[in-house]
Amino acid sequence: MPGLWTGHRTAGVANLGFPLGGVRGQLLAIGVSAALLGALHLLSPTLGHSVLSLCAPVLLACGVLGGAGAALTATVLLTPGAYMIGRAAGLPMPEVALGAAALAALGAGMTAFLRRLAGERRAAAELIADQAEREALLQANLEIVADALVLTDDLGEIQSFSQTAERLFGWSATEIVGQKVSRLAPPDEAGLLTALLQADESGASASYRQLTGRRKDGADFPMEVRVSEVEVAGRRLFTMLIHDLTSAHDAERRADELRTQLTQVWSANSMGEMASVLAHELNQPLSAVANYLRAARNLIARLELDDDDLIDAVARAGDQAVRAGEIIRTMRDLAARGGTLQKPESLSAMIGEVDFIITLMAREANARVTYDLSKGDDVVMADRIQIQQLLVNLARNAIEAVNKYPNREIKISTRLDSDNAVITTVEDSGPGIDDAVADRLFQPLASTKPEGMGLGLSISSAIVQNHRGRIWAEPSRLGGAAFSFLLARVGGDADVSGRSDGLRRR
Repeated sequence: MPGLWTGHRTAGVANLGFPLGGVRGQLLAIGVSAALLGALHLLSPTLGHSVLSLCAPVLLACGVLGGAGAALTATVLLTPGAYMIGRAAGLPMPEVALGAAALAALGAGMTAFLRRLAGERRAAAELIADQAEREALLQANLEIVADALVLTDDLGEIQSFSQTAERLFGWSATEIVGQKVSRLAPPDEAGLLTALLQADESGASASYRQLTGRRKDGADFPMEVRVSEVEVAGRRLFTMLIHDLTSAHDAERRADELRTQLTQVWSANSMGEMASVLAHELNQPLSAVANYLRAARNLIARLELDDDDLIDAVARAGDQAVRAGEIIRTMRDLAARGGTLQKPESLSAMIGEVDFIITLMAREANARVTYDLSKGDDVVMADRIQIQQLLVNLARNAIEAVNKYPNREIKISTRLDSDNAVITTVEDSGPGIDDAVADRLFQPLASTKPEGMGLGLSISSAIVQNHRGRIWAEPSRLGGAAFSFLLARVGGDADVSGRSDGLRRR
Protein backbone atom coordinates (compact mmCIF):
# COMPACT_ATOMS: atom_id res chain seq x y z
CA MET A 1 0.00 0.00 0.00
CA PRO A 2 1.60 3.31 -1.01
CA GLY A 3 2.54 5.62 1.87
CA LEU A 4 0.15 8.40 2.75
CA TRP A 5 2.84 10.89 3.91
CA THR A 6 5.62 12.17 1.67
CA GLY A 7 7.44 14.68 3.86
CA HIS A 8 7.85 17.03 0.88
CA ARG A 9 8.12 20.16 3.05
CA THR A 10 11.25 18.95 4.86
CA ALA A 11 12.84 16.61 2.36
CA GLY A 12 14.62 19.46 0.55
CA VAL A 13 16.30 20.73 3.69
CA ALA A 14 17.12 17.25 4.90
CA ASN A 15 18.84 16.40 1.63
CA LEU A 16 21.16 19.41 1.80
CA GLY A 17 24.54 17.83 2.57
CA PHE A 18 28.18 18.88 2.52
CA PRO A 19 30.39 16.62 0.41
CA LEU A 20 33.37 16.97 2.78
CA GLY A 21 31.92 17.57 6.21
CA GLY A 22 33.59 17.02 9.58
CA VAL A 23 37.34 16.33 9.76
CA ARG A 24 37.75 16.14 5.98
CA GLY A 25 36.21 19.58 5.67
CA GLN A 26 38.65 20.92 8.26
CA LEU A 27 41.61 19.40 6.42
CA LEU A 28 40.29 20.84 3.17
CA ALA A 29 40.09 24.33 4.67
CA ILE A 30 43.62 24.11 6.11
CA GLY A 31 45.13 22.84 2.87
CA VAL A 32 43.34 25.28 0.58
CA SER A 33 44.02 28.23 2.92
CA ALA A 34 47.71 27.37 3.20
CA ALA A 35 48.04 26.97 -0.58
CA LEU A 36 46.27 30.28 -1.22
CA LEU A 37 48.36 32.18 1.33
CA GLY A 38 51.57 30.73 -0.17
CA ALA A 39 50.48 31.72 -3.67
CA LEU A 40 49.52 35.25 -2.51
CA HIS A 41 52.84 35.66 -0.76
CA LEU A 42 54.71 34.86 -3.96
CA LEU A 43 52.42 36.87 -6.22
CA SER A 44 51.70 39.82 -3.93
CA PRO A 45 54.01 42.21 -5.80
CA THR A 46 52.06 41.47 -8.93
CA LEU A 47 48.54 41.26 -7.45
CA GLY A 48 48.75 44.37 -5.34
CA HIS A 49 45.31 45.40 -4.00
CA SER A 50 43.69 42.09 -5.11
CA VAL A 51 45.34 40.10 -2.31
CA LEU A 52 42.41 40.29 0.08
CA SER A 53 39.69 40.05 -2.58
CA LEU A 54 40.98 36.65 -3.73
CA CYS A 55 40.43 35.18 -0.25
CA ALA A 56 36.62 35.61 -0.32
CA PRO A 57 35.87 33.00 -3.07
CA VAL A 58 38.14 30.46 -1.37
CA LEU A 59 36.38 31.09 1.94
CA LEU A 60 32.96 30.53 0.32
CA ALA A 61 34.19 27.35 -1.40
CA CYS A 62 35.44 25.92 1.91
CA GLY A 63 32.08 26.63 3.52
CA VAL A 64 30.08 25.04 0.68
CA LEU A 65 32.28 21.93 0.50
CA GLY A 66 33.17 21.45 4.15
CA GLY A 67 30.39 23.08 6.16
CA ALA A 68 30.46 25.49 9.08
CA GLY A 69 33.66 24.01 10.61
CA ALA A 70 35.61 24.39 7.37
CA ALA A 71 34.31 27.96 6.91
CA LEU A 72 35.43 28.90 10.44
CA THR A 73 38.87 27.31 9.95
CA ALA A 74 39.36 29.10 6.64
CA THR A 75 38.31 32.42 8.23
CA VAL A 76 40.77 31.97 11.12
CA LEU A 77 43.62 31.18 8.71
CA LEU A 78 42.92 33.55 5.84
CA THR A 79 42.07 36.72 7.77
CA PRO A 80 45.41 37.22 9.59
CA GLY A 81 47.40 35.66 6.74
CA ALA A 82 45.91 38.03 4.14
CA TYR A 83 46.45 40.97 6.52
CA MET A 84 50.16 40.16 6.91
CA ILE A 85 50.67 39.56 3.20
CA GLY A 86 48.98 42.85 2.41
CA ARG A 87 51.17 44.77 4.86
CA ALA A 88 54.26 43.01 3.51
CA ALA A 89 53.28 44.08 -0.01
CA GLY A 90 53.29 47.72 1.15
CA LEU A 91 49.53 48.30 1.07
CA PRO A 92 48.18 51.06 3.33
CA MET A 93 47.29 49.85 6.77
CA PRO A 94 43.70 51.24 6.77
CA GLU A 95 43.01 49.47 3.51
CA VAL A 96 44.48 46.22 4.69
CA ALA A 97 42.70 46.41 8.06
CA LEU A 98 39.34 47.17 6.40
CA GLY A 99 39.75 44.27 3.96
CA ALA A 100 40.72 41.87 6.76
CA ALA A 101 37.70 42.98 8.81
CA ALA A 102 35.38 42.45 5.84
CA LEU A 103 36.85 39.01 5.27
CA ALA A 104 36.41 38.13 8.95
CA ALA A 105 32.80 39.35 8.87
CA LEU A 106 32.11 37.31 5.76
CA GLY A 107 33.57 34.22 7.38
CA ALA A 108 31.64 34.72 10.63
CA GLY A 109 28.37 35.27 8.79
CA MET A 110 28.87 32.26 6.60
CA THR A 111 29.80 30.11 9.61
CA ALA A 112 26.63 31.18 11.47
CA PHE A 113 24.47 30.57 8.40
CA LEU A 114 25.95 27.13 7.79
CA ARG A 115 25.53 26.16 11.45
CA ARG A 116 21.86 27.18 11.36
CA LEU A 117 21.40 25.30 8.11
CA ALA A 118 23.04 22.20 9.58
CA GLY A 119 20.73 22.41 12.60
CA GLU A 120 17.68 22.65 10.40
CA ARG A 121 18.97 19.72 8.38
CA ARG A 122 19.39 17.59 11.49
CA ALA A 123 15.92 18.56 12.73
CA ALA A 124 14.41 17.79 9.33
CA ALA A 125 16.19 14.44 9.20
CA GLU A 126 14.91 13.56 12.67
CA LEU A 127 11.40 14.60 11.65
CA ILE A 128 11.58 12.50 8.49
CA ALA A 129 12.88 9.52 10.44
CA ASP A 130 10.14 9.93 13.04
CA GLN A 131 7.44 10.24 10.40
CA ALA A 132 8.85 7.27 8.51
CA GLU A 133 8.77 5.21 11.71
CA ARG A 134 5.20 6.28 12.44
CA GLU A 135 4.15 5.48 8.88
CA ALA A 136 5.82 2.09 9.07
CA LEU A 137 4.00 1.30 12.33
CA LEU A 138 0.71 2.52 10.86
CA GLN A 139 1.31 0.50 7.73
CA ALA A 140 2.06 -2.62 9.78
CA ASN A 141 -1.11 -2.13 11.84
CA LEU A 142 -3.23 -1.61 8.74
CA GLU A 143 -1.95 -4.78 7.12
CA ILE A 144 -2.92 -6.99 10.08
CA VAL A 145 -6.42 -5.51 10.33
CA ALA A 146 -9.09 -7.85 8.99
CA ASP A 147 -10.87 -5.01 7.17
CA ALA A 148 -9.77 -3.62 3.83
CA LEU A 149 -8.66 0.01 3.56
CA VAL A 150 -9.16 1.97 0.33
CA LEU A 151 -8.16 5.62 -0.09
CA THR A 152 -9.89 7.69 -2.79
CA ASP A 153 -9.95 11.31 -3.85
CA ASP A 154 -13.04 13.48 -4.21
CA LEU A 155 -13.46 12.28 -7.80
CA GLY A 156 -13.76 8.66 -6.69
CA GLU A 157 -10.36 7.60 -8.03
CA ILE A 158 -8.51 5.06 -5.89
CA GLN A 159 -5.28 6.46 -4.46
CA SER A 160 -4.25 3.63 -2.15
CA PHE A 161 -5.17 -0.05 -1.76
CA SER A 162 -4.18 -2.09 1.30
CA GLN A 163 -2.94 -5.67 1.19
CA THR A 164 -6.14 -6.78 2.91
CA ALA A 165 -8.09 -5.06 0.12
CA GLU A 166 -5.97 -6.92 -2.42
CA ARG A 167 -6.85 -10.24 -0.79
CA LEU A 168 -10.52 -9.32 -0.48
CA PHE A 169 -11.12 -8.05 -4.02
CA GLY A 170 -8.42 -9.94 -5.91
CA TRP A 171 -6.97 -6.76 -7.44
CA SER A 172 -3.34 -5.78 -6.89
CA ALA A 173 -2.61 -2.21 -5.88
CA THR A 174 -0.77 -1.53 -9.14
CA GLU A 175 -3.82 -2.70 -11.12
CA ILE A 176 -6.53 -0.80 -9.26
CA VAL A 177 -4.85 2.44 -8.13
CA GLY A 178 -6.00 5.26 -10.41
CA GLN A 179 -9.25 3.54 -11.36
CA LYS A 180 -12.73 4.48 -10.18
CA VAL A 181 -13.92 3.05 -6.88
CA SER A 182 -17.08 1.88 -8.68
CA ARG A 183 -14.99 -1.02 -10.01
CA LEU A 184 -15.36 -2.59 -6.55
CA ALA A 185 -19.15 -3.04 -6.86
CA PRO A 186 -21.56 -4.55 -9.41
CA PRO A 187 -23.02 -2.07 -11.91
CA ASP A 188 -26.40 -1.83 -10.18
CA GLU A 189 -24.75 -0.75 -6.90
CA ALA A 190 -21.74 1.14 -8.24
CA GLY A 191 -23.66 4.40 -7.96
CA LEU A 192 -24.48 3.68 -4.30
CA LEU A 193 -20.79 3.11 -3.55
CA THR A 194 -19.82 6.35 -5.26
CA ALA A 195 -22.62 8.19 -3.44
CA LEU A 196 -20.96 7.40 -0.12
CA LEU A 197 -18.22 9.83 -1.10
CA GLN A 198 -20.57 12.66 -2.00
CA ALA A 199 -21.79 15.26 0.46
CA ASP A 200 -25.54 15.39 1.10
CA GLU A 201 -27.59 18.55 1.20
CA SER A 202 -26.54 19.33 4.77
CA GLY A 203 -22.88 18.97 3.90
CA ALA A 204 -22.31 15.70 5.76
CA SER A 205 -21.13 12.58 3.99
CA ALA A 206 -22.86 9.25 4.38
CA SER A 207 -20.59 7.19 6.62
CA TYR A 208 -22.03 3.67 6.76
CA ARG A 209 -23.86 1.30 4.46
CA GLN A 210 -24.19 -2.36 3.62
CA LEU A 211 -23.60 -2.99 -0.07
CA THR A 212 -22.59 -5.73 -2.46
CA GLY A 213 -18.94 -5.92 -3.47
CA ARG A 214 -17.53 -7.47 -6.62
CA ARG A 215 -14.20 -9.25 -6.83
CA LYS A 216 -11.88 -9.26 -9.81
CA ASP A 217 -13.17 -12.68 -10.87
CA GLY A 218 -16.77 -11.36 -10.93
CA ALA A 219 -17.91 -13.02 -7.70
CA ASP A 220 -20.20 -10.88 -5.53
CA PHE A 221 -20.18 -10.76 -1.73
CA PRO A 222 -21.90 -8.71 0.99
CA MET A 223 -19.81 -5.96 2.56
CA GLU A 224 -20.11 -3.18 5.09
CA VAL A 225 -18.55 0.15 4.03
CA ARG A 226 -17.60 2.97 6.41
CA VAL A 227 -16.33 6.25 5.00
CA SER A 228 -14.56 9.16 6.66
CA GLU A 229 -13.18 12.32 5.09
CA VAL A 230 -9.70 13.75 5.64
CA GLU A 231 -7.93 16.77 4.16
CA VAL A 232 -4.24 16.39 3.22
CA ALA A 233 -2.30 19.34 1.80
CA GLY A 234 -5.54 21.00 0.70
CA ARG A 235 -6.87 17.83 -0.97
CA ARG A 236 -10.09 16.09 0.09
CA LEU A 237 -9.47 12.39 0.50
CA PHE A 238 -11.81 9.63 1.66
CA THR A 239 -10.81 6.55 3.61
CA MET A 240 -13.10 3.58 3.06
CA LEU A 241 -13.04 0.77 5.63
CA ILE A 242 -14.60 -2.32 4.04
CA HIS A 243 -15.67 -5.33 6.11
CA ASP A 244 -16.55 -8.65 4.45
CA LEU A 245 -19.95 -9.82 5.73
CA THR A 246 -19.87 -13.24 4.08
CA SER A 247 -19.02 -15.09 7.29
CA ALA A 248 -21.54 -13.07 9.30
CA HIS A 249 -24.33 -13.82 6.80
CA ASP A 250 -23.40 -17.51 6.73
CA ALA A 251 -23.42 -17.63 10.54
CA GLU A 252 -26.79 -15.87 10.63
CA ARG A 253 -28.22 -18.32 8.10
CA ARG A 254 -26.90 -21.30 10.08
CA ALA A 255 -28.30 -19.79 13.28
CA ASP A 256 -31.72 -19.42 11.63
CA GLU A 257 -31.62 -23.03 10.47
CA LEU A 258 -30.57 -24.20 13.93
CA ARG A 259 -33.27 -22.11 15.59
CA THR A 260 -35.89 -23.57 13.24
CA GLN A 261 -34.72 -27.12 13.98
CA LEU A 262 -34.61 -26.41 17.70
CA THR A 263 -38.10 -24.96 17.58
CA GLN A 264 -39.35 -28.10 15.87
CA VAL A 265 -37.67 -30.33 18.48
CA TRP A 266 -39.12 -28.19 21.26
CA SER A 267 -42.58 -28.35 19.67
CA ALA A 268 -42.39 -32.12 19.38
CA ASN A 269 -41.23 -32.34 23.00
CA SER A 270 -44.13 -30.12 24.08
CA MET A 271 -46.61 -32.26 22.20
CA GLY A 272 -45.12 -35.36 23.81
CA GLU A 273 -45.66 -33.85 27.25
CA MET A 274 -49.32 -33.28 26.34
CA ALA A 275 -49.87 -36.74 24.86
CA SER A 276 -51.76 -38.13 27.86
CA VAL A 277 -54.04 -35.10 28.03
CA LEU A 278 -54.64 -35.27 24.29
CA ALA A 279 -55.46 -38.99 24.45
CA HIS A 280 -57.97 -38.37 27.22
CA GLU A 281 -59.61 -35.51 25.30
CA LEU A 282 -59.83 -37.48 22.05
CA ASN A 283 -61.41 -40.38 23.91
CA GLN A 284 -64.53 -38.32 24.65
CA PRO A 285 -65.56 -37.39 21.07
CA LEU A 286 -64.57 -40.81 19.73
CA SER A 287 -66.65 -42.54 22.43
CA ALA A 288 -69.54 -40.22 21.60
CA VAL A 289 -69.21 -41.13 17.92
CA ALA A 290 -69.41 -44.80 18.81
CA ASN A 291 -72.46 -44.29 21.07
CA TYR A 292 -74.35 -42.22 18.53
CA LEU A 293 -73.64 -44.72 15.75
CA ARG A 294 -74.70 -47.59 18.06
CA ALA A 295 -77.96 -45.73 18.75
CA ALA A 296 -78.50 -45.22 15.02
CA ARG A 297 -77.88 -48.94 14.43
CA ASN A 298 -80.40 -49.89 17.15
CA LEU A 299 -82.98 -47.58 15.61
CA ILE A 300 -82.54 -49.25 12.28
CA ALA A 301 -82.54 -52.73 13.83
CA ARG A 302 -85.90 -52.10 15.58
CA LEU A 303 -87.18 -50.36 12.48
CA GLU A 304 -88.03 -47.37 14.63
CA LEU A 305 -87.34 -45.19 11.64
CA ASP A 306 -88.12 -41.79 13.05
CA ASP A 307 -86.26 -39.66 10.56
CA ASP A 308 -85.56 -36.88 13.06
CA ASP A 309 -84.03 -39.24 15.65
CA LEU A 310 -81.91 -41.03 13.06
CA ILE A 311 -80.69 -37.81 11.47
CA ASP A 312 -79.93 -36.30 14.87
CA ALA A 313 -77.90 -39.35 15.97
CA VAL A 314 -75.85 -39.39 12.78
CA ALA A 315 -75.37 -35.62 12.89
CA ARG A 316 -74.13 -35.76 16.47
CA ALA A 317 -71.74 -38.54 15.53
CA GLY A 318 -70.44 -36.42 12.65
CA ASP A 319 -69.98 -33.39 14.91
CA GLN A 320 -67.93 -35.39 17.37
CA ALA A 321 -65.81 -36.84 14.57
CA VAL A 322 -65.18 -33.30 13.27
CA ARG A 323 -64.22 -32.22 16.78
CA ALA A 324 -61.70 -35.05 17.04
CA GLY A 325 -60.31 -34.11 13.63
CA GLU A 326 -59.95 -30.46 14.69
CA ILE A 327 -57.98 -31.51 17.77
CA ILE A 328 -55.63 -33.67 15.71
CA ARG A 329 -55.21 -30.96 13.03
CA THR A 330 -54.33 -28.27 15.53
CA MET A 331 -51.85 -30.48 17.36
CA ARG A 332 -50.28 -31.47 14.05
CA ASP A 333 -49.92 -27.81 13.04
CA LEU A 334 -48.28 -26.94 16.34
CA ALA A 335 -45.76 -29.74 15.88
CA ALA A 336 -44.98 -28.67 12.30
CA ARG A 337 -41.95 -26.65 11.26
CA GLY A 338 -42.82 -22.95 11.27
CA GLY A 339 -40.93 -19.71 10.68
CA THR A 340 -41.21 -19.44 6.91
CA LEU A 341 -44.41 -17.48 6.35
CA GLN A 342 -45.48 -14.25 8.01
CA LYS A 343 -48.76 -12.66 7.01
CA PRO A 344 -51.45 -10.48 8.64
CA GLU A 345 -53.05 -12.41 11.49
CA SER A 346 -55.45 -11.46 14.26
CA LEU A 347 -54.02 -12.13 17.70
CA SER A 348 -57.44 -12.92 19.15
CA ALA A 349 -58.03 -15.40 16.32
CA MET A 350 -54.70 -17.12 16.94
CA ILE A 351 -55.46 -17.32 20.66
CA GLY A 352 -58.90 -18.72 19.89
CA GLU A 353 -57.45 -21.56 17.80
CA VAL A 354 -55.32 -22.83 20.69
CA ASP A 355 -57.89 -22.13 23.40
CA PHE A 356 -58.96 -25.76 23.60
CA ILE A 357 -55.33 -26.91 24.12
CA ILE A 358 -54.85 -24.38 26.91
CA THR A 359 -58.20 -25.42 28.39
CA LEU A 360 -57.13 -29.07 28.34
CA MET A 361 -53.92 -28.34 30.20
CA ALA A 362 -55.73 -26.11 32.69
CA ARG A 363 -58.44 -28.72 33.30
CA GLU A 364 -55.78 -31.37 33.99
CA ALA A 365 -54.20 -29.05 36.61
CA ASN A 366 -57.56 -27.91 37.96
CA ALA A 367 -56.70 -24.30 37.04
CA ARG A 368 -59.02 -21.57 35.78
CA VAL A 369 -58.16 -19.64 32.62
CA THR A 370 -59.76 -16.28 31.83
CA TYR A 371 -59.39 -14.14 28.74
CA ASP A 372 -59.44 -10.35 28.41
CA LEU A 373 -58.86 -9.58 24.74
CA SER A 374 -58.89 -6.11 23.24
CA LYS A 375 -61.69 -5.25 20.82
CA GLY A 376 -59.41 -2.95 18.86
CA ASP A 377 -57.48 -3.73 15.71
CA ASP A 378 -55.11 -6.51 16.82
CA VAL A 379 -53.83 -7.54 13.39
CA VAL A 380 -50.09 -8.21 13.36
CA MET A 381 -47.65 -9.56 10.80
CA ALA A 382 -46.95 -13.04 12.15
CA ASP A 383 -46.25 -16.66 11.47
CA ARG A 384 -49.43 -18.19 12.93
CA ILE A 385 -47.86 -21.48 14.00
CA GLN A 386 -44.91 -19.85 15.72
CA ILE A 387 -47.06 -17.38 17.67
CA GLN A 388 -49.42 -20.18 18.71
CA GLN A 389 -46.41 -22.23 19.85
CA LEU A 390 -45.33 -19.20 21.88
CA LEU A 391 -48.79 -18.80 23.46
CA VAL A 392 -49.07 -22.50 24.33
CA ASN A 393 -45.61 -22.48 25.89
CA LEU A 394 -46.29 -19.41 28.05
CA ALA A 395 -49.68 -20.84 29.10
CA ARG A 396 -48.15 -24.22 29.97
CA ASN A 397 -45.44 -22.51 32.07
CA ALA A 398 -48.13 -20.54 33.89
CA ILE A 399 -50.22 -23.68 34.54
CA GLU A 400 -47.17 -25.55 35.84
CA ALA A 401 -46.35 -22.57 38.08
CA VAL A 402 -49.75 -22.66 39.86
CA ASN A 403 -50.03 -26.45 39.98
CA LYS A 404 -48.96 -26.67 43.65
CA TYR A 405 -50.95 -23.67 44.88
CA PRO A 406 -54.58 -23.59 46.01
CA ASN A 407 -55.38 -20.44 44.03
CA ARG A 408 -54.80 -21.45 40.43
CA GLU A 409 -55.60 -18.45 38.27
CA ILE A 410 -54.36 -17.91 34.71
CA LYS A 411 -55.18 -14.78 32.74
CA ILE A 412 -54.46 -14.18 29.06
CA SER A 413 -54.99 -10.64 27.83
CA THR A 414 -54.20 -8.34 24.93
CA ARG A 415 -54.12 -4.58 24.78
CA LEU A 416 -53.21 -1.95 22.22
CA ASP A 417 -50.04 0.03 22.83
CA SER A 418 -49.64 3.72 22.11
CA ASP A 419 -46.77 2.91 19.73
CA ASN A 420 -49.03 1.13 17.22
CA ALA A 421 -48.37 -2.29 18.71
CA VAL A 422 -50.27 -5.09 20.45
CA ILE A 423 -49.12 -6.40 23.82
CA THR A 424 -50.12 -9.94 24.80
CA THR A 425 -49.74 -10.96 28.46
CA VAL A 426 -49.95 -14.39 30.11
CA GLU A 427 -49.95 -14.09 33.92
CA ASP A 428 -50.51 -16.43 36.80
CA SER A 429 -51.03 -16.57 40.57
CA GLY A 430 -47.98 -18.76 41.19
CA PRO A 431 -44.76 -18.09 43.12
CA GLY A 432 -43.33 -15.54 40.68
CA ILE A 433 -39.89 -15.47 39.08
CA ASP A 434 -36.94 -17.02 40.91
CA ASP A 435 -34.23 -14.40 41.54
CA ALA A 436 -31.58 -17.00 40.66
CA VAL A 437 -32.61 -17.01 37.00
CA ALA A 438 -34.25 -13.59 36.67
CA ASP A 439 -31.26 -12.06 34.84
CA ARG A 440 -30.89 -14.94 32.39
CA LEU A 441 -34.51 -15.91 32.04
CA PHE A 442 -34.51 -15.95 28.24
CA GLN A 443 -31.08 -17.54 27.83
CA PRO A 444 -30.73 -21.20 26.76
CA LEU A 445 -30.63 -23.84 29.53
CA ALA A 446 -32.02 -21.44 32.15
CA SER A 447 -34.72 -23.39 34.02
CA THR A 448 -35.98 -23.71 37.59
CA LYS A 449 -37.81 -26.98 36.90
CA PRO A 450 -35.82 -30.16 37.63
CA GLU A 451 -37.25 -31.82 34.55
CA GLY A 452 -37.07 -28.69 32.40
CA MET A 453 -34.87 -28.45 29.30
CA GLY A 454 -34.32 -24.71 29.70
CA LEU A 455 -35.29 -24.11 26.07
CA GLY A 456 -38.90 -22.93 26.23
CA LEU A 457 -38.36 -19.27 27.08
CA SER A 458 -35.18 -19.12 24.98
CA ILE A 459 -37.09 -20.29 21.91
CA SER A 460 -40.01 -18.04 22.82
CA SER A 461 -37.60 -15.09 22.81
CA ALA A 462 -36.19 -16.20 19.44
CA ILE A 463 -39.72 -16.39 17.99
CA VAL A 464 -40.50 -12.85 19.15
CA GLN A 465 -37.18 -11.55 17.79
CA ASN A 466 -37.94 -13.24 14.47
CA HIS A 467 -41.08 -11.10 14.42
CA ARG A 468 -39.09 -7.95 15.29
CA GLY A 469 -40.87 -7.76 18.63
CA ARG A 470 -39.92 -7.70 22.29
CA ILE A 471 -40.59 -10.07 25.21
CA TRP A 472 -40.18 -9.43 28.93
CA ALA A 473 -41.25 -10.68 32.36
CA GLU A 474 -42.51 -8.78 35.39
CA PRO A 475 -44.54 -9.38 38.59
CA SER A 476 -48.20 -10.16 37.99
CA ARG A 477 -51.17 -8.47 39.60
CA LEU A 478 -52.36 -12.00 40.39
CA GLY A 479 -49.35 -12.49 42.63
CA GLY A 480 -47.17 -14.59 40.32
CA ALA A 481 -45.32 -13.83 37.09
CA ALA A 482 -46.51 -12.02 33.97
CA PHE A 483 -44.88 -12.68 30.61
CA SER A 484 -45.63 -10.14 27.88
CA PHE A 485 -44.60 -9.86 24.27
CA LEU A 486 -45.08 -6.96 21.89
CA LEU A 487 -45.76 -7.20 18.15
CA ALA A 488 -46.21 -4.30 15.74
CA ARG A 489 -49.65 -3.85 14.22
CA VAL A 490 -50.35 -3.74 10.47
CA GLY A 491 -53.00 -1.79 8.61
CA GLY A 492 -56.62 -2.53 9.37
CA ASP A 493 -57.43 -3.26 5.72
CA ALA A 494 -55.04 -6.23 5.56
CA ASP A 495 -56.34 -9.64 4.51
CA VAL A 496 -56.63 -11.34 7.89
CA SER A 497 -56.89 -15.10 8.33
CA GLY A 498 -58.07 -17.01 11.37
CA ARG A 499 -61.05 -16.82 13.67
CA SER A 500 -61.67 -15.65 17.22
CA ASP A 501 -63.53 -18.78 18.36
CA GLY A 502 -65.89 -16.66 20.42
CA LEU A 503 -63.40 -15.63 23.10
CA ARG A 504 -64.49 -12.63 25.10
CA ARG A 505 -63.01 -9.38 23.91
CA ARG A 506 -63.26 -5.99 25.54
